[in-house]
Amino acid sequence: MKVLVTGANGHIGANVTRELLAQGHEVRAFVRSSGDLSGLDGLDIELVYGDVMQLDTLIPAAQGCDKIIHLAAVYKTIAKTAEEIVEPAVVGSRNIFEAAKSAGIDRIVYTSSIASIGFSTSATKMRDGDDWNDDAQNPYYVAKTQSEKVAQSLSEQYGIEVIVLCPAIVLGAYDYRVTPSNQLVMDWVNGVGQTYQGGLNLVDVRDVAEAHVAALTLGENRRRYVLGGQNLEVKNIGQLLKAISGVKPLHLPTPRSITLVFASIVERISKLIGVKPLFTRDLVFEVVGRYGFYDTSETNRTFKLSPRSPKDALAGSLAWLIKQQKIRKAVIEKTRRLGIVNLGDSV
Repeated sequence: MKVLVTGANGHIGANVTRELLAQGHEVRAFVRSSGDLSGLDGLDIELVYGDVMQLDTLIPAAQGCDKIIHLAAVYKTIAKTAEEIVEPAVVGSRNIFEAAKSAGIDRIVYTSSIASIGFSTSATKMRDGDDWNDDAQNPYYVAKTQSEKVAQSLSEQYGIEVIVLCPAIVLGAYDYRVTPSNQLVMDWVNGVGQTYQGGLNLVDVRDVAEAHVAALTLGENRRRYVLGGQNLEVKNIGQLLKAISGVKPLHLPTPRSITLVFASIVERISKLIGVKPLFTRDLVFEVVGRYGFYDTSETNRTFKLSPRSPKDALAGSLAWLIKQQKIRKAVIEKTRRLGIVNLGDSV
């Protein structure tokens, strides 16, 4: 097939593009003219420049393509205003369906996030594709939830199939801008961030890429599928990081209520002195004292996936961050001595 990939130069996009090529598909990569194209260097693809906010650039890009994988989005969890994340997500969703309709494309693989599914208040409750994040406060979580609901509505309106994929915390290579997911690992091992009470689900970006390509032909129309690996308490992720890097992240033991107050104080002080806060109250509201635990069994059956382990996902992230010179030298030395992470030519 010839596949239009929006946001092809992003973290997931660069991996999806490689997986498409590996399976014999043609790729038309839709990227912004100002974008960093390092993740696409040397690939046999067709580059098309445009912006998902501009319908007149999307419509010609879709012509002649068989399917669309829509990845383009703003991925940041701290923003000056919610609109800078929400508006591109919602407008981009509307435009991608209009472009698909004009080109006669019958299926869109739509990349959302677990942000639209939300977290549980209990470690014993796993969420899945039937759940929605109905109390989102962080702009990124709001954007993902709203834009996905728009996509579901447009799918029905236009008669275009949409397969919605909701990745968990995506780790791994070709992340040149360092997304918030890989930044978690970077901050933890560099001693900047802390683990906290709650739970997360880590997924290797290569598994995410495989699912996207499989969804070109598999999956139920308007069904939401969670892409994830093993569910882990955040403090246990810290222990895994220690096993592969020799560094155990600091752990913040305070309960949700106290952490929310602390985050509010940090946010106010950061605004007063004019610096970007390390975290915000709305982000803490989403994750601290909550559990991003998901039932991915339906996803794995549907797309024939066998997700890599959290240890492998963390090792891939750490290797990439070291290659990009984002990790302190002392940590690199400890990691090398342990010999678990494949550093290759990174050091």
